[in-house]
Amino acid sequence: MHKIGVITIGESPRTDLIPEIKRFFSSNITFVERGVLDNLSNIELAEISPKNGQTTLISRKNNGTPVEMAKEKIIPMIQSIIDDLHHKVDLIILACTGVFPTFSSNIPIIYPDHLLNYVSQGIFKVKENIGVIVPLPEQINSIKAKWATAGFQAITATCSPYHFQEQAMIKAIVAFENANVNTVVLDCIGYTQPMKELIQKQSDKFIILSRNIIFKTVSELF
Repeated sequence: MHKIGVITIGESPRTDLIPEIKRFFSSNITFVERGVLDNLSNIELAEISPKNGQTTLISRKNNGTPVEMAKEKIIPMIQSIIDDLHHKVDLIILACTGVFPTFSSNIPIIYPDHLLNYVSQGIFKVKENIGVIVPLPEQINSIKAKWATAGFQAITATCSPYHFQEQAMIKAIVAFENANVNTVVLDCIGYTQPMKELIQKQSDKFIILSRNIIFKTVSELF
């Protein structure tokens, strides 16, 4: 029996995530979930909210309420969760596609931004413009910088998976119809398979769902 630690920057359990990605894994896998927002009070939630110049991330509480936070403020919290998971799991997945520093760990950690960028590089040897849908407008600059490190110029649109509205997603994908992109990435772990399928009904572009790339790839290790 193998155990995979899943660290969400939201609150665990992630009922919108784990049930959907379990299909990639054999029955001998157990997921151990931990969340940055676990057991935080309203005062503590306010303390991690982003200020000017900080990198905005978004996730959700387990009741579905979206929460925005500053990446810089939660890095020590993630390290504490990693420290707690040592000797409890065989591998850790950081369930966020944002760029994070290398954490201290005695067991392997999967960094989705790294994996997603390199899988995209492998799919497209000739680098093209790439369409990227992100939750929030304030994330656009950091997302463009992230994809630039992989050799892509990102053309962006926004639609929150946590305040999700079908028309907002349709508007986002329509924005790419006249753009010079063949592929669109849903660049947040919060985007789901039904959201991808909604887009596929509206567009003939290739659609990459981040959570599928991350968890399907990791499943090959077991």
